[in-house]
Amino acid sequence: MNALLSVLLFLAPITQSGGQTGARTGDTLARARAAVGAWEARDGVYEGRGTGHAFGRDGTYRVVHAADGRFRFEFASALPDWVGFDGRVVWARDRTGLARVIELEEADRCRMLASVLSGAWAESKGVEAVARAGGGFELRLAGAPLVMTLTLDPATSLPAELVEQGTAGEKRWSFSDYRAVGGRRLAHAWTFHEQDTEERYALASFAAVPVTDELFRAPLAPPKDVSFDPEVPAELEVTRMASGHLLVEPLIEDDHLGSFIFDTGAGISVIDAKAADELGLETLGSTIAEGVAGVSTSHFRRGERFQLGPVVIEDPIYGDIDLSFLQSASGRKVIGIVGYDLLARCVAEIEPSTAKVALYDPATYTLAEGSWQDLVLHEGNPCARGRYEGDREGLFRLDTGATDTVTFHAPAVRTYRLLEGRKVVESSSSGVGGSAPSPQGVLEWFELGGHRFEKPKVEFSQAESGAFTNIYLDGNVGQAFLKPFRLVLDYQGDRIAFVERE
Repeated sequence: MNALLSVLLFLAPITQSGGQTGARTGDTLARARAAVGAWEARDGVYEGRGTGHAFGRDGTYRVVHAADGRFRFEFASALPDWVGFDGRVVWARDRTGLARVIELEEADRCRMLASVLSGAWAESKGVEAVARAGGGFELRLAGAPLVMTLTLDPATSLPAELVEQGTAGEKRWSFSDYRAVGGRRLAHAWTFHEQDTEERYALASFAAVPVTDELFRAPLAPPKDVSFDPEVPAELEVTRMASGHLLVEPLIEDDHLGSFIFDTGAGISVIDAKAADELGLETLGSTIAEGVAGVSTSHFRRGERFQLGPVVIEDPIYGDIDLSFLQSASGRKVIGIVGYDLLARCVAEIEPSTAKVALYDPATYTLAEGSWQDLVLHEGNPCARGRYEGDREGLFRLDTGATDTVTFHAPAVRTYRLLEGRKVVESSSSGVGGSAPSPQGVLEWFELGGHRFEKPKVEFSQAESGAFTNIYLDGNVGQAFLKPFRLVLDYQGDRIAFVERE
């Protein structure tokens, strides 16, 4: 998550604890509020323009603050990134021009950062804030699990640094160059650090601009880089690996170069770094690739044409990582993983039990049986509610790239004490970023899509970093729990269907 994804929502009042902590919070907050200032016009809109450096690319930067909470950030480069809040939904537009509503951790992280950038955190309209003994605040969104720490400049009482201990390690934003804007003092420069990546943004100036609906409207039109070949069948040729993974073979630059794993748990489609070099794919910039147990550095690569079944994507952008471990495991030439970038452009019907995958045009697709329910997308991954022993309920990532039943995330294992009194055998989860301990044991029951699994064998992650330390999801559901269904994913329609097979 970079500094662009910074969106302001309607937030709960700041909480002030009782006793000495409450007094200290109130005094420190009062100084910060005075330092930040207040908007002169409650209906004012201010636009800032400047430059940025993100994903290893230089570009231009635009910020729009509205006093009523609406918001828009734009970074324009070879890897553009937009984000905004239109008064109703939080949305983001990614490097390929694909726009979507963002939820859960993505939205909450944006809310927290935006509250600091806009000064709302000090206005009793932002986040719950408790003064820390060493100075600054611990910030928490009301009703959300995300926690960040905010350090103030001791000389000015203005925000100096915001830190989150995320699944990929520490995320850190540093703020500087405060100037007056419509009665507020706002940072005109900030940097974002995560692992070995750095992003920098600097605004030259702000100016008042007229209010228009278009200024903040979410650009949720269908993507323009995709088409559907009517001469190609919707159903793909799929091969199941010995591990259970589903392999498909797309056309890369109109050629059959190798197999890709079809993986709903991949937040970005990726290509093997060596294969990308052999193809001469342009390197656009860098990013962080997060796996089940850790992270690795990846680069963005631009191709010319990607086709899987009837779906044709022009000028596709991949992440590149070393996939040699997949080739050694499968005995086949596996050069990529198909994920969010494809699924967000079509409707996908997936039957893990029969290894069937079919792709359709969202504009003409009709659900033949079953019924739709709301889809939750978490960082490009489809999620659904599941219930399990103890009458607990939580969100679970639906991951066709995993072949097991369910792996409970490490925070859920700790919070609900899922290992206490349970007989387990040692095991591990492996993938991008390495491996981590994941003991196996028997769960009393698990329910998904109306189907109940009795006494399933499941895993309990002990990861210390990576995707399986996520605090917003209880776990990761693999193919073994998806086999009773034909899973229908319609990302553009924000809906999902679990069609139970006979």
